[in-house]
Amino acid sequence: MPSSDRRSVLTAISTGLGIGLAGCVGQSNTGTNASQTETETETDGADTDSRLALPSVVTRNGFPDGDVVLKPEGKVTLLNFFTTWCRPCQEEMPAFRKLRAEYDAETLHMVSITPEVDESLIEEFWNEYDGTWPVVKDPALAATSRWNANSYPTNLVFDADGTPATGESPSVRARTFQEFESIVDPLVAEA
Repeated sequence: MPSSDRRSVLTAISTGLGIGLAGCVGQSNTGTNASQTETETETDGADTDSRLALPSVVTRNGFPDGDVVLKPEGKVTLLNFFTTWCRPCQEEMPAFRKLRAEYDAETLHMVSITPEVDESLIEEFWNEYDGTWPVVKDPALAATSRWNANSYPTNLVFDADGTPATGESPSVRARTFQEFESIVDPLVAEA
């Protein structure tokens, strides 16, 4: 089976399982962690944002091992919600690589987030599209729910104070390097 067909089949299966399991976990709420996370998200808002962390998928060549904080305090942040089967997600990878080359990790905190559970599939995508920033998985949909990222790709940008970069909503419609840079550059200059 060709790589792209295999990827499509595995992605559909792993995404379906991840979403199905997330629904089961969300409905049961018997564990302290699940209900505590939901309660914190509803009541603490911005404070919870700085604590929300997800497990890193690619952990070699300088990528973080363990959990990655999605929106650290005091940093301009770009969150990219994607899936491996999403054509627009694939097409914007060069813009993100160029952003990472332009702004180091201390200047711009970038994290890509996927609901998929198949780590080998995610790693294969990351290698194929030459991802140069952390990628994490969100099978329980904690971040996806927190920021209502229900379509792919969804890109969110926050200033160093954690305020959405574009006013009321952190969501941006940027797809090219120039569009992202026009949003990020003034925030970095302010920080």
